[in-house]
Amino acid sequence: MRAELERVWATPPDADCPHPERVYRELGERGWLAPHWPRRYGGLAASAYATAVTAEELALHGVPDSVRVNTIDNAGATLLAAGSEEQRQRFCPGMAAGEIVFSVLYTEPHAGSDLGSMATTAEPAGDGWRLAGTKTWNARTAQAHFGVCAARVRGHGDNAYAATGLFVVPLDHPGVRVEPIATVNPERFFTVRLDDVVLPADALVGAPGQGWSLLSEALGMERTGVCFAGRARRWFDQLVAALHARGQLEEAERVHRLGALDAEIRSCRLLAWRAVQGLAEGRLNGAAAAAAKWWTSELAQRVAWLAFDLLGPAVHSDRHFPDLVLAAREAPGLTLAAGTSEIQLTTLATDLLDGGDPWEEPT
Repeated sequence: MRAELERVWATPPDADCPHPERVYRELGERGWLAPHWPRRYGGLAASAYATAVTAEELALHGVPDSVRVNTIDNAGATLLAAGSEEQRQRFCPGMAAGEIVFSVLYTEPHAGSDLGSMATTAEPAGDGWRLAGTKTWNARTAQAHFGVCAARVRGHGDNAYAATGLFVVPLDHPGVRVEPIATVNPERFFTVRLDDVVLPADALVGAPGQGWSLLSEALGMERTGVCFAGRARRWFDQLVAALHARGQLEEAERVHRLGALDAEIRSCRLLAWRAVQGLAEGRLNGAAAAAAKWWTSELAQRVAWLAFDLLGPAVHSDRHFPDLVLAAREAPGLTLAAGTSEIQLTTLATDLLDGGDPWEEPT
C-alpha cells in the first residue's frame, strides 16, 4: 500500500486536473459564469441564487472551480464592491467571459490564515505604489493574468485590520516571481514573490484602509459551502457506485453507515442553500457563513477519506470513477480554503458566546 500511495502522491499536479478553459468560456458566452453581475459587465443581472447554481453544478459534474472562485467570487466581487468604473470596465467583462483569470494573493508563509499578521507592504511611490512581500498557497496562478493582493499600507497605522489595502497586480510584471509548490493537491499551488513592484495609482481597489472589509465580503459565496456540498455529493455517489460494482455494498453495517452519511449530505446541502438565501437577501452574517463553510468542507473531506478507507489504493487505478482518484488528494485543502476550520469555529463560537444567533432574521 505504501508504494501505491507514493505513486499517487507523486502524480504531477494539474496533469490530471487541467484548467477547464473551454467550459468556462462557453459558460461566459451565455452569461452563466457570473450570472449575478450586471449585464454591462458580462452577467445576466440575476441574483446570487443563479451563481450558486453554477457553483453547485460545476462541483456535481467534477469541473475544477478554483479559477472561477478566485476570478468571479473573490476578485470580481471585490472590483464590483469597491472598484472604480474604469477598473470594472477594464477587467470584469473579460472575467465574466472566461478570458481574464485572477489569482488571490492573501495568504503568507508566516501568517497562514491570520491575515492580520501579514507582512506584505504597500507604500506610496511617486504617483503610485510600491509593493514588497511574499504570498503563498495561491491556486492556479500559472493560468492567471492578474492577482488581487492584500498588503499593509504604510502610513495608515500599525493595526493591519485598519491599514489593509487591496491591489491589482499584473503577474507578468518584471518584479513578480511565480514559483510552483510541491503538494499532493491535484491543482498546482504557487508562491508569489513581490520584489519592489511599482504599480500605478489606479492599482488600488477602493480606499487604502478598506481592504479588510472587502476581504470579508469577497468570501461570501465561497463560504456558503455550495461547492463543498456538491463535492460531497459527487464523491459519495461515485463511492456507492464503486462499492456496488465490486459487490461490496450489501453488508448491513456498511449500508447503515452509508445511509447516515447520505442523510448528512442532504442536510448540509440545505444548510448551504440557506446561506445562499441569506447572501441573496443581504443578511448573511459572518457566523452563519462560518457554520456553513465549516460543516460542508469537513463533510466533503470525510467522504473522501471514507472512499479511500473502504476501497483502498485500488481506487486510484479505477477509470470508471475518476473523481475518487483525485478526492483523497484534494481533501486536505478543503478545510483550509476560504479560511481554516479553526477560524470558522472561532467565528461561530464568538458569536454564540456574545448571545447571537447565526440564523436570526434581521429586525
